[in-house]
Amino acid sequence: MISVDLAKKLAKHLPWEPKVGDLTIIIGETGAEEIIEPIIPSHERDRKLVLSLREVGDLVWLPHLTRLLYELKVRTESDFSLTYHKQKDKWCFAGENIKFWEESPEDAAARALLKVFEDGERLSAGTGGRLLTAGY
Repeated sequence: MISVDLAKKLAKHLPWEPKVGDLTIIIGETGAEEIIEPIIPSHERDRKLVLSLREVGDLVWLPHLTRLLYELKVRTESDFSLTYHKQKDKWCFAGENIKFWEESPEDAAARALLKVFEDGERLSAGTGGRLLTAGY
């Protein structure tokens, strides 16, 4: 699962419409965090329920790995890879000129996507955008 800190940073750049299975963290005024599965706004009554959650505290969406990889695919011009390195026990997102090592694949992909948004340009990222698992 993506870290809350990275999710907060990505929220400034990545629009979100709740879908089945998405997770959201509600952060109350005391700073307490609670993970919930949001209500899908399929009709007006549901919309009110989703909006009423905003009154409880700040909402932070936790994007799935598939959404992060899709966004990288459409926003990058060259190949990239996401690999697991057994000896380091870390995930690596690697592109042509960048490399991010993280504890989870979501965090590695999120860091790369955040770099794309912060640079405001297409990332020149090195294996066809494939999700690779290695190190066994």
